Amino acid sequence: MCPHGHGQLTGWGGYWRWVRAERLPAERIWIRRGRCARCWQTQALLPSFLFARRLDASQVIGPALALAAGGSGARPIAQQFAVPHSTVRDWWRRLRVRAPALLAALLALATSLETTPVEIATDGAAAVLEALEHSWGRARARLGARLPDRWAFWSLISGGLALAPHTSPPLPGALTAV
Repeated sequence: MCPHGHGQLTGWGGYWRWVRAERLPAERIWIRRGRCARCWQTQALLPSFLFARRLDASQVIGPALALAAGGSGARPIAQQFAVPHSTVRDWWRRLRVRAPALLAALLALATSLETTPVEIATDGAAAVLEALEHSWGRARARLGARLPDRWAFWSLISGGLALAPHTSPPLPGALTAV
Protein backbone atom coordinates (compact mmCIF):
# COMPACT_ATOMS: atom_id res chain seq x y z
CA MET A 1 0.00 0.00 0.00
CA CYS A 2 1.03 3.58 -0.63
CA PRO A 3 2.27 5.16 2.63
CA HIS A 4 0.02 8.15 1.86
CA GLY A 5 -3.05 5.91 1.59
CA HIS A 6 -3.60 6.37 -2.14
CA GLY A 7 -3.75 2.73 -3.13
CA GLN A 8 -1.77 -0.31 -4.13
CA LEU A 9 1.85 -0.18 -5.20
CA THR A 10 2.86 -1.71 -8.50
CA GLY A 11 6.29 -3.04 -9.43
CA TRP A 12 8.79 -0.34 -10.34
CA GLY A 13 12.17 -2.00 -10.66
CA GLY A 14 14.61 -2.09 -7.83
CA TYR A 15 18.24 -1.80 -6.86
CA TRP A 16 21.10 -3.85 -5.48
CA ARG A 17 22.04 -3.36 -1.85
CA TRP A 18 24.79 -4.73 0.34
CA VAL A 19 23.79 -6.65 3.48
CA ARG A 20 26.06 -8.02 6.20
CA ALA A 21 24.70 -10.80 8.41
CA GLU A 22 26.31 -12.02 11.61
CA ARG A 23 29.83 -13.32 11.00
CA LEU A 24 29.23 -13.63 7.25
CA PRO A 25 30.78 -11.51 4.52
CA ALA A 26 28.62 -8.80 3.02
CA GLU A 27 26.57 -9.84 0.02
CA ARG A 28 24.34 -8.06 -2.43
CA ILE A 29 20.59 -8.56 -2.51
CA TRP A 30 17.92 -7.14 -4.80
CA ILE A 31 15.53 -4.64 -3.19
CA ARG A 32 12.27 -4.24 -5.09
CA ARG A 33 10.62 -0.86 -5.50
CA GLY A 34 6.92 -0.15 -5.83
CA ARG A 35 5.16 2.89 -7.30
CA CYS A 36 1.76 4.30 -6.37
CA ALA A 37 -0.49 4.63 -9.42
CA ARG A 38 -2.10 7.82 -8.06
CA CYS A 39 0.72 9.89 -6.56
CA TRP A 40 3.56 8.27 -8.57
CA GLN A 41 5.86 8.14 -5.55
CA THR A 42 8.12 5.12 -5.32
CA GLN A 43 8.96 3.16 -2.18
CA ALA A 44 11.70 0.64 -1.47
CA LEU A 45 10.10 -2.61 -0.30
CA LEU A 46 12.62 -3.63 2.35
CA PRO A 47 12.56 -7.18 3.67
CA SER A 48 11.87 -7.50 7.39
CA PHE A 49 15.48 -8.30 8.25
CA LEU A 50 16.72 -4.86 7.11
CA PHE A 51 16.65 -1.33 8.44
CA ALA A 52 16.83 1.61 6.05
CA ARG A 53 20.35 2.87 5.36
CA ARG A 54 21.97 0.19 7.55
CA LEU A 55 24.41 -2.37 6.16
CA ASP A 56 23.84 -4.93 8.89
CA ALA A 57 20.79 -7.17 9.26
CA SER A 58 18.31 -6.57 12.09
CA GLN A 59 19.46 -9.84 13.73
CA VAL A 60 22.86 -8.19 14.25
CA ILE A 61 21.72 -4.67 15.15
CA GLY A 62 19.04 -5.73 17.66
CA PRO A 63 21.15 -7.97 19.89
CA ALA A 64 24.02 -5.45 19.74
CA LEU A 65 21.67 -2.71 20.97
CA ALA A 66 20.38 -5.00 23.72
CA LEU A 67 23.96 -5.55 24.91
CA ALA A 68 24.63 -1.81 24.79
CA ALA A 69 21.49 -1.16 26.83
CA GLY A 70 22.79 -3.67 29.36
CA GLY A 71 25.95 -1.62 29.82
CA SER A 72 28.41 -3.31 27.46
CA GLY A 73 30.79 -1.06 25.58
CA ALA A 74 30.92 -0.55 21.84
CA ARG A 75 34.28 -2.27 21.35
CA PRO A 76 33.38 -5.60 23.02
CA ILE A 77 30.04 -5.65 21.19
CA ALA A 78 31.75 -4.88 17.90
CA GLN A 79 34.21 -7.74 18.45
CA GLN A 80 31.38 -10.12 19.28
CA PHE A 81 29.47 -9.29 16.09
CA ALA A 82 32.52 -8.68 13.86
CA VAL A 83 31.54 -5.11 12.97
CA PRO A 84 33.48 -1.84 13.41
CA HIS A 85 33.09 -0.29 16.86
CA SER A 86 32.10 2.99 15.21
CA THR A 87 29.13 1.18 13.66
CA VAL A 88 27.91 -0.04 17.06
CA ARG A 89 28.45 3.43 18.48
CA ASP A 90 26.38 4.92 15.64
CA TRP A 91 23.49 2.48 16.25
CA TRP A 92 23.50 3.28 19.96
CA ARG A 93 23.71 7.02 19.34
CA ARG A 94 20.81 6.90 16.87
CA LEU A 95 18.70 4.90 19.33
CA ARG A 96 19.41 7.38 22.13
CA VAL A 97 18.56 10.38 19.93
CA ARG A 98 15.28 8.85 18.74
CA ALA A 99 14.37 7.25 22.10
CA PRO A 100 11.50 9.59 23.10
CA ALA A 101 9.65 9.23 19.79
CA LEU A 102 10.35 5.50 19.51
CA LEU A 103 9.23 4.89 23.08
CA ALA A 104 5.98 6.79 22.61
CA ALA A 105 5.20 4.95 19.38
CA LEU A 106 6.00 1.51 20.81
CA LEU A 107 3.91 2.13 23.93
CA ALA A 108 1.01 3.32 21.77
CA LEU A 109 1.30 0.14 19.72
CA ALA A 110 1.45 -2.06 22.82
CA THR A 111 -1.63 -0.47 24.38
CA SER A 112 -3.53 -0.66 21.10
CA LEU A 113 -2.90 -4.41 21.01
CA GLU A 114 -3.94 -4.91 24.64
CA THR A 115 -5.43 -2.17 26.81
CA THR A 116 -3.60 -3.01 30.03
CA PRO A 117 -0.88 -0.50 30.94
CA VAL A 118 2.73 -1.23 30.07
CA GLU A 119 5.19 -1.05 32.94
CA ILE A 120 8.64 0.16 31.94
CA ALA A 121 11.40 -0.39 34.49
CA THR A 122 14.17 1.47 32.66
CA ASP A 123 14.54 4.83 30.95
CA GLY A 124 16.11 6.27 27.82
CA ALA A 125 17.23 3.94 25.06
CA ALA A 126 16.90 0.86 27.28
CA ALA A 127 13.22 1.72 27.75
CA VAL A 128 12.75 1.62 23.98
CA LEU A 129 14.01 -1.96 23.86
CA GLU A 130 11.81 -2.85 26.83
CA ALA A 131 8.76 -1.31 25.12
CA LEU A 132 9.68 -3.21 21.95
CA GLU A 133 9.66 -6.43 23.96
CA HIS A 134 6.19 -5.62 25.33
CA SER A 135 4.84 -4.68 21.89
CA TRP A 136 6.29 -7.79 20.30
CA GLY A 137 4.94 -10.01 23.08
CA ARG A 138 1.44 -8.56 22.74
CA ALA A 139 1.50 -8.86 18.96
CA ARG A 140 2.75 -12.44 19.28
CA ALA A 141 -0.09 -13.25 21.68
CA ARG A 142 -2.55 -11.92 19.12
CA LEU A 143 -1.00 -13.23 15.90
CA GLY A 144 0.83 -16.34 17.11
CA ALA A 145 3.92 -17.98 15.71
CA ARG A 146 3.62 -16.41 12.26
CA LEU A 147 5.05 -13.18 13.70
CA PRO A 148 8.81 -12.82 13.04
CA ASP A 149 11.43 -12.39 15.76
CA ARG A 150 11.41 -9.12 17.73
CA TRP A 151 14.09 -7.45 15.60
CA ALA A 152 12.37 -8.21 12.28
CA PHE A 153 9.10 -7.12 13.93
CA TRP A 154 10.73 -3.79 14.81
CA SER A 155 11.86 -3.34 11.22
CA LEU A 156 8.38 -4.22 9.93
CA ILE A 157 6.41 -1.87 12.17
CA SER A 158 8.84 0.99 11.61
CA GLY A 159 9.02 0.51 7.86
CA GLY A 160 12.76 0.02 8.40
CA LEU A 161 13.03 3.57 9.77
CA ALA A 162 13.57 2.90 13.50
CA LEU A 163 17.24 3.86 13.29
CA ALA A 164 17.03 6.08 10.24
CA PRO A 165 19.13 9.25 10.27
CA HIS A 166 16.16 11.62 10.00
CA THR A 167 13.14 12.57 12.05
CA SER A 168 10.24 10.98 10.20
CA PRO A 169 7.60 9.36 12.40
CA PRO A 170 9.31 6.29 13.90
CA LEU A 171 6.49 3.79 13.28
CA PRO A 172 4.53 4.87 10.20
CA GLY A 173 1.28 2.97 10.02
CA ALA A 174 2.25 0.68 12.90
CA LEU A 175 -1.17 0.79 14.48
CA THR A 176 -2.79 -0.45 11.29
CA ALA A 177 0.01 -2.85 10.32
CA VAL A 178 -0.68 -5.40 13.05
